[in-house]
Amino acid sequence: MKLMSRALRFARNTGINLIGQVFIAAISFFATPYLIHRMGIETYALYILLYAVSGYLALLAFGAGAATIKYTAQFMGAKNRGGLKDILFYAGSTYFLGAILGAAVVAVGARFWVVRLFHVPPALADIGVWVLYAAALGAVFAALTQYLYAILLGLQRFDLQITIPILQNGLMPLGAVALLAAGFGLKEVVSWYVVLQAGIVLFFGAVVWRLLRPTHDFKSGERLSFKNYAVFSLHSWLVPVATTVNSQIDKLFIVRTVSLTDLTLYSVPSGLLQRLQILPATIATVLLPMMSEDHGPEARERLTRMYLKSTRFLLWIVLPILVLFFAFMPQFLSLWLGPAFAGGSVWPARYLVLAQAFAAINFIPNSISTSRDRPEYYSGTSWAQAVLNIAFWWYLIARYQILGAALGACLSQAIATAINMSLVHRKLLSLSWRTYWAEVLYRPILGAALLMGAVFPLHHLAQTWPILLMLGAGGGLVYALAMWKAMHSEDHEFVRMLRARVRGS
Repeated sequence: MKLMSRALRFARNTGINLIGQVFIAAISFFATPYLIHRMGIETYALYILLYAVSGYLALLAFGAGAATIKYTAQFMGAKNRGGLKDILFYAGSTYFLGAILGAAVVAVGARFWVVRLFHVPPALADIGVWVLYAAALGAVFAALTQYLYAILLGLQRFDLQITIPILQNGLMPLGAVALLAAGFGLKEVVSWYVVLQAGIVLFFGAVVWRLLRPTHDFKSGERLSFKNYAVFSLHSWLVPVATTVNSQIDKLFIVRTVSLTDLTLYSVPSGLLQRLQILPATIATVLLPMMSEDHGPEARERLTRMYLKSTRFLLWIVLPILVLFFAFMPQFLSLWLGPAFAGGSVWPARYLVLAQAFAAINFIPNSISTSRDRPEYYSGTSWAQAVLNIAFWWYLIARYQILGAALGACLSQAIATAINMSLVHRKLLSLSWRTYWAEVLYRPILGAALLMGAVFPLHHLAQTWPILLMLGAGGGLVYALAMWKAMHSEDHEFVRMLRARVRGS
């Protein structure tokens, strides 16, 4: 009963996050074609650089986010006032000082970075400098926002936490669309980025302050030493550094080796496909504090069951989306963004779909290792992927342009995922590959193979949105029927229980 209650809490929290993330993805989907049309493919690449530079500067949090989530959940669960104060002070100081340092470096050397590092053409150099100024100032506010975001995750206030990315990733493109429609340009669009980040900090700063105030029944408790905080943070910091290499450095290789136009042709489909990480990232985010608070003699068994059920749940939902994107990629890009993308982005995007399949199943093992105080598994395999990516991109992009970038990403993700899962299964769960295949992989992969066999021979027919949607829906029906037939008995029971709960409410 306790395990089922935890499963219900997991499903409710995941649902809260997914609703928000789907809303964000919908805004991006509809806004992106308009932004590209109004800015032009080359200028839109500078808009992409705004987010790339912001991602680089986010690294200067030095892993404070993961530490904030873990220790906030831990000390709130123990009602430890002293430890809670320690983590809030250490993490807040890290976020603020790191952001100020990074912003200063970017702002002072803005023209150098634009001309020498990003190879922006002279005609766009001035606006490129303005983009970096906005990225630098906005990064200070964005860092404080991420601090508040991590606190809300640690408090398990997923209803409030999801509001932050909705505002950041929803209002940013909406504001950009409004400004361009009013006759403004990229300078005003990136200025809106700064204003938006500042407003979010002010609002959620007040929200978090109110949530943390009622601690009168807490005990003084054991304090968190700066050494323990720093060790955990720095181990965790290696992960976002590697993640930034894996998700952003390809853009640096492309803009230096190929062109701003190719950067857009690669980055827009890549950005859309990275949105497919919404579900695995949401599941992993929800699981981390739940796993961190689970201790006792039967913790490993409960952890293993939670891992197997959550991974099956993830694959049942993610795999059909990936299959449909792979099958209909030429028609989808042509309808969404135009013939330029359908001509140059199809096979790079398909390789990135395969990369997303490997990335999806890698999220939950990372939550397992982090919750069990073994963040070195996560950081080590992330860095292995980063090193492989740099090697692949250095060799392949010069020869195959954006196709080489996508192929390199796919190969490195597959290798890193295999290594990470082997470590987690063997060291933390005592789980064999045979058991994992039988209980997790076999049924979802069978359903995905049936779906591919049903839709791929028909993909050339999807020349309009209605036909594309009809074929996708038909394939989805085939998959749903196969899924229910092949689904694990535990999952059948869980779905029936959820349905009964919904009817009862």
